[in-house]
Amino acid sequence: MCQIYNPETALKPLIKWPGGKEKELEFIFPNAPNKINNYYEPFVGGGSVFMAFTANKFFINDKSNELINLYQFISKKDALFYKWANEIENAWKNTLSYASSIGLESLFISFRNNEIDSKELKNKIENFVKENEHDILNNLPDSFSINNNIFISEVKTNLVRKLQRMKKLELEKWILPDEDVKANIETAFMSALYMYFRHLYNDKDVHQNKELYTAIFLFIRNYTYSGMFRYNDAGEFNVPYGGTSYNSKTLDSKFNYYQSEKVINKFSHTKIENLDFEEFFKKNEPQENDFVFLDPPYDSEFSTYAQNHFTKDDQARLANYLCNECKAKWMMVIKATPYILSLYENKGLNIKQFDKTYTVSFMNRNDKQAEHLIIMNYNEEIDMQEKLFA
Repeated sequence: MCQIYNPETALKPLIKWPGGKEKELEFIFPNAPNKINNYYEPFVGGGSVFMAFTANKFFINDKSNELINLYQFISKKDALFYKWANEIENAWKNTLSYASSIGLESLFISFRNNEIDSKELKNKIENFVKENEHDILNNLPDSFSINNNIFISEVKTNLVRKLQRMKKLELEKWILPDEDVKANIETAFMSALYMYFRHLYNDKDVHQNKELYTAIFLFIRNYTYSGMFRYNDAGEFNVPYGGTSYNSKTLDSKFNYYQSEKVINKFSHTKIENLDFEEFFKKNEPQENDFVFLDPPYDSEFSTYAQNHFTKDDQARLANYLCNECKAKWMMVIKATPYILSLYENKGLNIKQFDKTYTVSFMNRNDKQAEHLIIMNYNEEIDMQEKLFA
């Protein structure tokens, strides 16, 4: 199949993922082979490239169990997964509706005007939550009775913090408009609900229920701050809620997209694996007229996303397979480092470069303007070549 990329009609990625290549499609497509039989991607991530390409069959893989479970459930239109996902979505909508109607703004105004101090504020919030605990928990579906005391505890904590922070900001700057006060109170509740689901996400017992765990994984991915995924030394996910701008966000359109005919049709021609890349290629061997796209983890000290490590030895294994065993045409997009260049330079490969701007980076471990490489084992007549890679 010939490759024509139209941003307006191309299928979109299924999930936001670190290092996603949606913005790089304008570089990738002009360099892709003119005709492709089958498509292979061993590090599929959010699927930006996989979803945009056309082929007879697709073979995709990733080491992330959570991600591959999501793909499998979408592929099968799994009813139990969507049951849990919709219940989480309903809890989100219910909580926002409740938070916007309770009228706690008057409590903040009393605190703003020094009619009550911080200790009294905390006592009043604790009393409010105790008196309204049933109504607060009623925003959760009956099936979410697991550790819902965490939700109550987070509501108390978040309300106290938000109201204290608002007063501090007002003392430093200016009086907040009424709508901002209300939005911050809503955020306290939404952050509390997010923290509750984050707790469930880190609960090993919940992991046993794949459909529930994957639904929570999808929720967390969409509501975590800037889409970041980070774990502490105990292996627990610890990124906070995305903030006020996420309060009214819903996943309705995403669920509709997942269940759309065009996505389900795509997956009807797709084999999904959860293997080491070398095992994936041994089990599904690309042939001469096929195309392999690779977006491996970068060669840096920070090459672990979602607790899946990718070491220099793994980079060397990958280079050995591509340069010595792969029969198909392949393209890799990767950050330029001395080590990566040492693996692929002087091997008769077609290597190009471009710059990419990161919107978010962890602890400045990636340069803000990092040079990236497109490495290919083929040469094609590329339209707009000089313009794209001048």
